[in-house]
Amino acid sequence: MVTAPSRLNICLLSDGIPGHVNQAHGFVDWLREAGFHPHVQVIECTPKAKWLRPLLATAIKYATDSSALTRAILATHRLQPFPQQPQLILSAGGNTRFANTALAQFWKCPNVFLGSPRKLAPHTVSALLTLEPAPGFTHNNLVVDFAPARISNTKPSPNTWALLLGGNGSGYQYEQQDWQAILLWAQNCAKKNQIRWLVAGSRRSPAALRESSKKILGEAHGHQHCWPEDGGEPLAERLPKVRQVVCTEDSMSMLCEAINLPRPLLSLRPERVTPAPRYQQAIEKFAQRGYLQRARISELGGFDWVSTDPDAFASQIESSRRNIVDKLVQLIPALEKYRD
Repeated sequence: MVTAPSRLNICLLSDGIPGHVNQAHGFVDWLREAGFHPHVQVIECTPKAKWLRPLLATAIKYATDSSALTRAILATHRLQPFPQQPQLILSAGGNTRFANTALAQFWKCPNVFLGSPRKLAPHTVSALLTLEPAPGFTHNNLVVDFAPARISNTKPSPNTWALLLGGNGSGYQYEQQDWQAILLWAQNCAKKNQIRWLVAGSRRSPAALRESSKKILGEAHGHQHCWPEDGGEPLAERLPKVRQVVCTEDSMSMLCEAINLPRPLLSLRPERVTPAPRYQQAIEKFAQRGYLQRARISELGGFDWVSTDPDAFASQIESSRRNIVDKLVQLIPALEKYRD
């Protein structure tokens, strides 16, 4: 008789920042897709005093052999509730990194951290997931093609696309004419393709952009609007229902959400672009591997978006995610028993 694999108990540390929490839950989805049966405890994690970070960065390096030091590090965080013993610790976001490593040492279990390690030492994490190689992490650095985000089996509506609008940030500077050009292109695109838009803004979006969007796209072409102050169904719940996504290039989190779904993706950039080298390299990698197409806003007047084949794209994305999970199991062989 074949025995079913046990469920994998995961302690997911949440710093309350949606982008970080979504990444961590997204990686749980990656595990589930690859044959695991995760059971997740979500633990609210808040540092009691951020000025302690330099001391914690030093202390965590020596906590492996000291239960007293491990407990002292945990005492500098509010953990609500304190987790039950898991088989894996998982988190994203700098405010969780020291609690992540201390809990792994406390419970003697493996841990995964998503994002820049900053001052974490390589021996304090079982696996580090980053978009680019992290110096010093020679054996346990899993370099992902794109950051994790939630996966959905929702069947998209054939006549609904998403227009995700960010704002100034990440080295991108938008002018009023940029927003006007995007909305007019979206209007023409809706007429030509017989589609309606799910329009979503962010906290960085200009205050007047919402009204401009409603005025130009209107009821005829704007299927739904989703802005941070609206409340109601969040974007993460609405996005799986769209067939294709257009997104301003300043928002790495929104780009990765679209890639993970996966949906054909077009990124838009203004003329004034000075991103950090790491950010620029990530965007260029997305384009080179076919995860998105890029366009300058100033060129939209003559731009005709021909999207990728959805089935082939979905297969490519799933293969990339599974490759990372397979590498994780190679790093942490004990996880294999929890997998189909």
